[in-house]
Amino acid sequence: MGRNEKILLVILGLSGGSMVGAGVFAFFTVLGVVTRVMDIGKTQRYKSLYKGVILFGSLLSTCIYMFESGTKASKGWLVLLGLFMGIFVGMVTSALAETLDVIPLLSNRIGINKRIYLLIIGIILGKIMGSIFYWIIPGFY
Repeated sequence: MGRNEKILLVILGLSGGSMVGAGVFAFFTVLGVVTRVMDIGKTQRYKSLYKGVILFGSLLSTCIYMFESGTKASKGWLVLLGLFMGIFVGMVTSALAETLDVIPLLSNRIGINKRIYLLIIGIILGKIMGSIFYWIIPGFY
């Protein structure tokens, strides 16, 4: 592979990654996940900390995927990581469902208006358990 081909691959990779990143950013902006979490937790004063943590997390995950670094971790750390992943996926899912008004529609259809919190807890616990299984059970993914 020549030098020009390598440069073209780098440009294509960076532009593709930029487009995916912009799409994810737009997705979170439209859903208002971060602002909703700040409103619920009454933590608006930590806005700059939220920005820093989101930036650090995205850079760290990019480095992990690019450099394919491996590490041995105990099951306790994997459970904790799975818990955090489940919380993240659950929050995104809940924000999307709230934006699309899926939960009120679903609760009306199946007749659980008074126990809607059980549906939300079920969704959240399912996402957390899925993330924990993903990290603990070898070959599950």
